[in-house]
Amino acid sequence: MSNVHQFNSKDLILEKSCDWISAIDRGLTDDEKEQFKLWMMQSIAHQDSIYELAQLWDELSVLNELSHLFPQRNNTKASKNKWMFSYSIAASLFAALMVCSYLLINLENGYNQELAKVNYTKIYKTKVGEQATYVLPDGTIVQLNTNSLLEVAYSKGRRQLLLSRGEGRFNVAKDATRPFSVMAGDKSFTALGTVFNVQRNTSSDLELVVTEGKVMITDPSVAVDANDFKDYQLADNSTQKIRLINANIVTSGEKVIIEQSVTKPITQLSMNDVQRDLAWQNGMLIFNGEELSDALNEVSRYTATRFELSSAELASIKVAGVFKAGDVGGLLESLQTNFSIDHERLGEHVVTLKHHTES
Repeated sequence: MSNVHQFNSKDLILEKSCDWISAIDRGLTDDEKEQFKLWMMQSIAHQDSIYELAQLWDELSVLNELSHLFPQRNNTKASKNKWMFSYSIAASLFAALMVCSYLLINLENGYNQELAKVNYTKIYKTKVGEQATYVLPDGTIVQLNTNSLLEVAYSKGRRQLLLSRGEGRFNVAKDATRPFSVMAGDKSFTALGTVFNVQRNTSSDLELVVTEGKVMITDPSVAVDANDFKDYQLADNSTQKIRLINANIVTSGEKVIIEQSVTKPITQLSMNDVQRDLAWQNGMLIFNGEELSDALNEVSRYTATRFELSSAELASIKVAGVFKAGDVGGLLESLQTNFSIDHERLGEHVVTLKHHTES
């Protein structure tokens, strides 16, 4: 019997939709716009497939182009989720790219997920200044930030990940029978139908931002076993089994900072707050009134360059702006232009900063 996978019409529509979304993101030519309109008019299934992927992709260029080409389309689902779209622009582009690649490769190869997702162990890591996105066997999408190390261990009863260093975004595939937990430092973050971001600064200093669903924070010593769980209703009315233990539950649009292993009060984030915290997912850094010393510490996560400041006064200057992660040259130019802060390189990886009046 032949092992060649036969595509059905739904598979072909998905494949073509991925091609069109990618083309819209890079920019359609006039001829391509006409071809795209004709393809969209051929079938409601074509339109539904495009808009579903566009919602996942959530890149402004794609959404704006669709709105321009088809202003009559009343995308109520997109309207209801406008707030979610606003803060997920950075991450969704990568997610959609990986989903398209993942789905199409699996369709072509006839990949059997059921075998691979039961027992699976692997280590993922990124270098300083590197970011990468991975799709795990169960469909979970993981995006790792600079200098990160993640260990993944799936078994029949649980999905356990260990973030040894760095930062990651986790778009968790639903599996009510197997809890999904990320351990970082001395805390464990268990997903309840969730998209969330964990940043590990030290073993006892962590940050959690939830952008969809809920996350339960516990100590890793508290076992999270599927056999001990009871049904818990999620936002979409589906159920997830969770264990009845003393834990903090963080919901969509909320953030928690953990300092010295102490979980601080949960805070509600504005759209701007979320965009700033998650700007790394689009390769950017956003500052909005941080002290220069803190901003430079964040920049240093993405480069081997280290900064030396000439005075405490200079270190306390408030800075704001959007910068490309790892673009030291652009940052130094901006500091010189906007704050009259001069720089001098001492060797390959050290830069000293001082105010122009000190020269």
